[in-house]
Amino acid sequence: MRYLRLASFLVACACFHSAHAGEPVSLIKGDSLDGWTQRGGEAKYTIEDGVVVGESVVNTPNSFLCTDREYSNFILDVDLKVDLGLNSGIQIRSHVAEKPQVVETKTSSGKIRKKTIPVGRVHGYQVEIDTSNRAWSGGIYDEGRRGWLNDLSGDENETARKAFKNGEWNHYRIQVIGNSIKTWVNGVPAADLTDDMDASGFIALQVHGIGDNESRAGTKVRWKNLQLQEVSVDETAKKEYIEYSGDEGIGVGKKIVLIAGDEEYRSEETLPQLGLILSEQHGFDCRVVFPINPETGFIDPNYGENIPGLEALEDADLMIIATRFRALPDDQMQYIDRYLQRGGPVLGLRTATHAFNFPKGSSWSHYSNGYNGPKEAWKDGFGRLVLGEKWISHHGKHKSQSTRGVIVEEQSDHPILRGVEGIWGPTDVYGVRLPLPGDSQPLVLGQVVNREGEASEGDPLYGMRYTDTELDDSKNDPMMPVVWTKTYQVPGGEVGEVVTTTMGSSTDLLNDGFRQLVVNSVLWLTGFEDDIPTDGASAEIVGEFVPTAFEFRRGDYWPKRQLTVESFEFE
Repeated sequence: MRYLRLASFLVACACFHSAHAGEPVSLIKGDSLDGWTQRGGEAKYTIEDGVVVGESVVNTPNSFLCTDREYSNFILDVDLKVDLGLNSGIQIRSHVAEKPQVVETKTSSGKIRKKTIPVGRVHGYQVEIDTSNRAWSGGIYDEGRRGWLNDLSGDENETARKAFKNGEWNHYRIQVIGNSIKTWVNGVPAADLTDDMDASGFIALQVHGIGDNESRAGTKVRWKNLQLQEVSVDETAKKEYIEYSGDEGIGVGKKIVLIAGDEEYRSEETLPQLGLILSEQHGFDCRVVFPINPETGFIDPNYGENIPGLEALEDADLMIIATRFRALPDDQMQYIDRYLQRGGPVLGLRTATHAFNFPKGSSWSHYSNGYNGPKEAWKDGFGRLVLGEKWISHHGKHKSQSTRGVIVEEQSDHPILRGVEGIWGPTDVYGVRLPLPGDSQPLVLGQVVNREGEASEGDPLYGMRYTDTELDDSKNDPMMPVVWTKTYQVPGGEVGEVVTTTMGSSTDLLNDGFRQLVVNSVLWLTGFEDDIPTDGASAEIVGEFVPTAFEFRRGDYWPKRQLTVESFEFE
């Protein structure tokens, strides 16, 4: 029998390896440069109150202040400031040629290129510090060998180019683990390179040569607060997301991306099970993506700024989203935005009505719940424009009033409702503004049901049961829609179809009627409405599924749990 594994594994880091970061240590000890050696040119290096100062000198090549130790996998944080007109960089996993070396590399066309590295030449990965108008600070250059590996050209890197501030202190984070090198400039993602030419090497602080340009003599670059965390790596775990391949069924050839990322309703449990149902019983190829804390590599629903694997939306046939108040980086949000621009169908679950919450001034702030800025079409954000409503309120009483689904009589013949009966879930009904906007069409209303028994410790349903019958009439006139369809169109984009449900916790998924409704919705959104049987599409639980109670889990709960993507592999 195949089953879903729920055991914990060691961290699956953002670099596709299992990893653990140690305590940060300073690379500078007081006002001493012990442990560092200058190589290459004759630029001047001094240290003043813990600040390393590099000063340019005419008629000398690139200079490098190099650590005597080599490092392999690490996270390096550093603050730096550079005079206008001076180029600089930070070498990582770098080397110096003790004798002439011939390096063979392959061009993008597959042609072999040879280059000789002379004795004494420092070479290796360099994280750029760039005061020029091109603004490639944070990009990755291969010093002395291949040149640019990850520049910051193109519209997709505009935010990264704007992150560096000339004439000011800037903060760099450089993460080097396995074959992955990632950089951040002042908290903004910059380079993201996969390359395996060097597994280890020294770290060096570069002062770029200025030739015979006397006007630039004496220009300086400064580094301080060099903090390094070495990372131990276990090569056995290499996943940031999980993929379930569909081999048989009407969905063969169709791709679905399921996006988990809420703190409360256990979307990290709901979406793997839903992905299994859709792949095993209907043939869809499903990728489930998770909130990953890049510091640890574990699944961490409380970390709202990283959901790797969204590039699969580029050719996806459906996006299922169950996030809450996320503020994803540009390089991830662009995939969601492009998907919506092409009018891709969307299934929104529970907290997706308030899926995003970006800080004021962000280029994605219009996605935020309750947005009220100059982009009028985006008023109230992604939830209102795309799904039909933003976060309004708990209409039912949280953790003591459940939801019973009542099918709208006029919609009883809708394909999504074929075979659906007995809809119930322990999540309470959300409040919405009536009527819902545009062409929204409610399919199911939520009856607020009182808990009749007592909640016992450890009960994931908080004492609520499908058999509860006592209604809270004060909240059932009118009843709130809990499932509806609509179309959406973001400015400049194509029209797309949506199904939204304000149900959707992992414990809701235990209910046969709710599962049936979700699977029918998937088939309807992917063009298979005529293939939904009169008694509904198959929606049986796959393997063992034991969801946990919905609740916020703060503090060190997630770091201690060490939940990995591999936990959701299916065997």
